[in-house]
Amino acid sequence: MRELGRFEALRFHRLGEPVDVLQVDCLDAAPLADGDVRIEVAAFALNRADWLYTKGWHYSVPELPSRIGSECAGTIVAVGADIDDSLIGKRVCTVPFDTCKYGVQGAIADIPVEFIVPWPTELSAEEAAATWMQYLTAYFALIGIAGIEAGDFLFVPAASSSAGLAAIQLAKMRGATVIAGTRSPSKVDPLRAAGADHIVLTAETAGLAKTLRNLSGEAGVRVVFDPIGGDFMQHYDGALGRNAQIILFGLLSGEQTRLNLVPLVRANAVIHPYSMFNHVMDATALTRAIAFVEGAVKQGLRPVIDQVFGWSEALESYRRLDSQAQIGKIIVSMEHGK
Repeated sequence: MRELGRFEALRFHRLGEPVDVLQVDCLDAAPLADGDVRIEVAAFALNRADWLYTKGWHYSVPELPSRIGSECAGTIVAVGADIDDSLIGKRVCTVPFDTCKYGVQGAIADIPVEFIVPWPTELSAEEAAATWMQYLTAYFALIGIAGIEAGDFLFVPAASSSAGLAAIQLAKMRGATVIAGTRSPSKVDPLRAAGADHIVLTAETAGLAKTLRNLSGEAGVRVVFDPIGGDFMQHYDGALGRNAQIILFGLLSGEQTRLNLVPLVRANAVIHPYSMFNHVMDATALTRAIAFVEGAVKQGLRPVIDQVFGWSEALESYRRLDSQAQIGKIIVSMEHGK
């Protein structure tokens, strides 16, 4: 059994902006707990959830000092005493889950065995690390909750995020019409290339509902995949179709979410406060989701990767995340730049 002794990992010792509080710590590999496997990390991915986590705004509450991250690809190098050691040497990915006692952003990561999946042979390390958070986030929301299908109109604000791009891809696979929102004109062409049928600029919210209604026609918008919160919903709720479903999964606005009851009642709309982390805890639902993603990958589904950093640039990668200029996943590769 291969063991790793001391290793480097990202941690934070106080709450705050990732670029301010994250640091590279040298740690001792602790004895593996029963039920856990140890992964030598090849690549890991950043997520807006990481930004929320270091600030104490995430659903998972950090225990300081805390490691960070739940998305990686790598090779199992050790297993807990109760786990079949035939897993050692297997290339795997992590399925994101509650991160308050774990973290993958470093040279090694200890993970409960139920949250590992085979590394798809079709994918590079960077693609494998980028796959599971974004596609599971979109899958449970759009397919598991909303049951999106052909004929539906989907509105995806902040669509250049990895979850937004995954939502575009999965919705198009199901035959839905996708309206992507972005604040930046520079992101219009990449969103169109990702498969969006229509793109609307959301920096100016006046008239947004009318624009969405013109695009969606009499049917209206049936599903919204909203990572913004705050008062943003009040700018599109006039475009909701009958029995609309709003999947509210983020706090990009930084403000408390406020509702305008009248248009929501008129549409008989349902708002789902959503986190993918709640769904991965259901073993049956997770098995279905993994099978769906694996099948889609075999059919050619690939994550959009914004930029790949080396381990020596890991802290700089968070400046890229903080810029909100990215289109797709930000990756740190442990081999990149060596």
